[in-house]
Formats: sequence, structure tokens, C-alpha cells
Amino acid sequence: MKVSSKEFYKALRATLGPLMKAAQFKPIKGGTLGWHRPAAEGVLSVWFQVDKWGWNERWGSQFTLDMTSGAGPGVQARPSRSERIGYLLEGFDDLDQLRRRNNAVVARLPGTLNGQLVLGKLGDGRDYVVEGYRVETEKLELGTDLWLNYYTLDDAREWARYFEANLLRFVDMYENETRSELGQGRVRFNRVMAAAQALPSDQHARKLALFEEMVRDEPVAYWKSAAAFWADEVRKKRAP
Repeated sequence: MKVSSKEFYKALRATLGPLMKAAQFKPIKGGTLGWHRPAAEGVLSVWFQVDKWGWNERWGSQFTLDMTSGAGPGVQARPSRSERIGYLLEGFDDLDQLRRRNNAVVARLPGTLNGQLVLGKLGDGRDYVVEGYRVETEKLELGTDLWLNYYTLDDAREWARYFEANLLRFVDMYENETRSELGQGRVRFNRVMAAAQALPSDQHARKLALFEEMVRDEPVAYWKSAAAFWADEVRKKRAP
């Protein structure tokens, strides 16, 4: 039976509404499901959003969780800071736990059971999903724009119970900007990338110096490698 976004939100609200009220959050008005409360950065908003493409009988639908801080509540306010769950949990065990929990949902989708997953090939030979969803076998550590699957109202209720046990902890992580070593490396990399992009396009030497400094000093191997890649890209542009 089809699960509309309204029904999905209703299932989550039944479990999470009392939890958020007890934590001094008020509901965000509008068609989505979310809450807000005063915070150091103005207003802290927490909300779930369902895939805009809706639910279908082979693959169900998916949703994600956003947190923002800014002048006003909800999706209409321009935030001064925002985080989606797949980046908030970067490098923490919670992120891979979500992968495993989501895999259990994906494994029982009709499209999965009927072999209707459609894959394509990238130029380097890697597969990518053209239609449907697939079980992800690799451990998830790196931050990603993570969306979680559901097909039935029971799936929605299971997700509600999961977030009942974890949502306020995630909110605390967001408010306190708690990051893993991998997440701290992303902050440093984003800072260097923003500085490089702010320079005029012909300032190759200054851009290269930024990336080379990060290659020299960055303690996290993944971000050291990312900086080295962009240093090489700048060198290519410098070459006569």
C-alpha cells in the first residue's frame, strides 16, 4: 500500500513529537516535519524531508534529516550554518550503523527482490545506479548526502524508534560541532578550498601554495590525498 509523505511524517511525528516537545522544541509550520528552538546562532531547526519524487510500488521512497541554524525556523529561512545527517555523522560508527539498517530495508524492497535494479557504467568501469536502490557493502565512513529508504508504515515506525533513541544526541553533536577526526579534516579541506576558489583564476602559484601547505601539514590521510589531487590540478593549469 502506498505511503504518502503525509503518512510518513505522521508516523514519525507520533513518536518524535513528544520527545522534541520535552526538549523545548516547537513544531515548524508547513508541509514538512520539523521543530525549532532558540539557540546561540538564532534559531536551531531540525527537520525531515521526503524525496520530492515520491513513493513508487517497486522502490518505495527515501528521506533525510537536516539541521540548520539561522535567523528563522525551517527550510524557508536562510541558514548561517547547516548540516545533513550523512555529513554530521562522518567518521562515527553511527554512520555505518545507518548503512546497515538501511540495507535491511533495501534488501526487502520489491524492486530488489524482483531483480529490477538497473546499473550503468562510468568511464573508469565503476557501476552506478540508474534506477532503484542497492545494498551498500562497503563500510561507510566518509560523509555523504545520505538518504534512507522506506516502503511501508512499519518501516517509518522503525525509523521513528531509531531516531527516538538517537535524535537528541545528534542535535547535541550539531550544536556543539562535535566532529570525528575525518570530519575535522573536512573542515580544514573546505577552508583551504574556499580560500583557493576566492583567489583570481590566474593566481595559480598562490592556489598551489595553499594545497601544498595542506599536503604537508594535514594529519588525516584522506584529506592529505584530496589536497594532493587539487595541487596536481593546479600544476596542470600552470604548465605551459
